[in-house]
Amino acid sequence: MKVGIDGRELEKNKLTGIGRFLLAFLSKAVELKNTYEFFIFLNQNCELHLYSDNLTKIFLYEKSKFFFDQVQLLSAAKRYKIDLFFSPYYKFPILLDIPVITTVFDVIYLMVEPYKNKFKNNFYIKNFIKFTSKKVKTIITCSNTAKKDIIKLTDIDEEKIKVIYLAVDEKFTSQPENKIIQIKRKYNINTKYMLYVGNSNPHKNLNRLILAYDMLPGEIKSQYTLVLAGVQKKDILKYFFSIPDWLHIIEFVDDDDLPALYSGAELFVFPSLYEGFGLPPVEALACGCPVVASNVSSIPEILKEAAVYFDPYNIEDIKDKILKVLCSDSLKNSLFTSGIKHAKEFNKENMVKSILKIFDLALMS
Repeated sequence: MKVGIDGRELEKNKLTGIGRFLLAFLSKAVELKNTYEFFIFLNQNCELHLYSDNLTKIFLYEKSKFFFDQVQLLSAAKRYKIDLFFSPYYKFPILLDIPVITTVFDVIYLMVEPYKNKFKNNFYIKNFIKFTSKKVKTIITCSNTAKKDIIKLTDIDEEKIKVIYLAVDEKFTSQPENKIIQIKRKYNINTKYMLYVGNSNPHKNLNRLILAYDMLPGEIKSQYTLVLAGVQKKDILKYFFSIPDWLHIIEFVDDDDLPALYSGAELFVFPSLYEGFGLPPVEALACGCPVVASNVSSIPEILKEAAVYFDPYNIEDIKDKILKVLCSDSLKNSLFTSGIKHAKEFNKENMVKSILKIFDLALMS
């Protein structure tokens, strides 16, 4: 059976969360013994270094997003006689006459300021999700929290929404000291450090994290640097007039360097106001890095007892929880052990087999 996949999130040097999910799915799906042949539809900005007899890469030139979504993908699906179409977001060619599986990993644009008050988000996206949900066999989401939010905002039948936890790549393991030293040197990190990995969108709450860090005692700030990886300096300068000495921003991190960057950190801090899943803290756990994180949305569901939690709206609480972990070797050791064990639950084979089972059911019904 031929499965067509919209693969445009697999951009060169810009792997998004959806892109990482797709890469994890494809890399394991082509390994497993199954009856599927995968056709991945890419545009001129994409890159995929994955080769298999049951994987075909098709490059289509994209000029207009809407035209690509509704015309080019539709035409390609017919040309290659696709049996099932898998979209890693809520949009797909609505005139397709084959089973369609989509994903909605979060509804952040409908839940959180400043996004939810925008007309495009509150009206267009919400109604488009409602409309397309009627035409798909199954919607995959990545947490029970996200599922509840989707149902609350769109009234989609809960039976149509299936929860599948995301996977952490096997490369995320505790790294040797020589590799950590090499990566610290590469990114000009000269002290012990606490780490955040992600973008600098408003819901990531980096302004409160920086304010909380600034409240730490002077001797702590002199010993530790706060490293923000994947963040643009211009976005931080929206909130602050200058970059403090104790703040180190790495605008781009090579994906292969992340395991050592996590492993070398004394602490991983995740202050997000909303996540459908939240992959970076799970990657940090897998690398043996203690995690302190927000106590909102899906984050406690995913991290469970393997992290220490704070109120992300309370700057004082963020500061206190950072200090609590940083100043307790026994707590750090406990988080190290529980974190590595817990991260093993998020493996690619479980995720991919669950998705393929949904494909099977869609084609049988």
